[in-house]
Amino acid sequence: MSRIITFLLVFFTGALLSTSLSAASRRPADAWNYYHFNGTAFVPGPADEGTAFVAVQEKMRPVMLTVQAEQLEPTALPDDSGAIAGICYLQSAGGKLSNNSRFKPYPHVPLQISSAGKQLVTVQTDNNGYFVVVLPAGTYSVGSGPFNTDITVERGITTLVPLRAGKRMVD
Repeated sequence: MSRIITFLLVFFTGALLSTSLSAASRRPADAWNYYHFNGTAFVPGPADEGTAFVAVQEKMRPVMLTVQAEQLEPTALPDDSGAIAGICYLQSAGGKLSNNSRFKPYPHVPLQISSAGKQLVTVQTDNNGYFVVVLPAGTYSVGSGPFNTDITVERGITTLVPLRAGKRMVD
């Protein structure tokens, strides 16, 4: 009886292992991952039709999209560099007691990128409030005025950054 149980355990373990390996081998290593901003943070998946979202892939420059594309043309990040992709937005909520996550993007806002107190570059948000900047690995301050945050850029990695420029409560 114990030989039958041992045989069944070996059989099921082998079947499970081969299924896992088969699935892993079919998963493309260079797949794009999509993220959209939901009003408070970036979450996986493309946004609703017509709303902007970002496509990221390790060691590639992020791409801003409004429609999910069949094929994206990757642009490699320079060696020892990473990317910051983000959105500058105004949070708005409908009523004093409401806690929903509606927001209004801030288009065409200049954002300063600095390191150790020295301004390096200024980027501007697009029509949807999104921005992308490629930088050498290190720690940077992104933004200006009240919406400013410190970000660590890692080699080959895209860091997603929401910059809230304010909050507007509507009755």
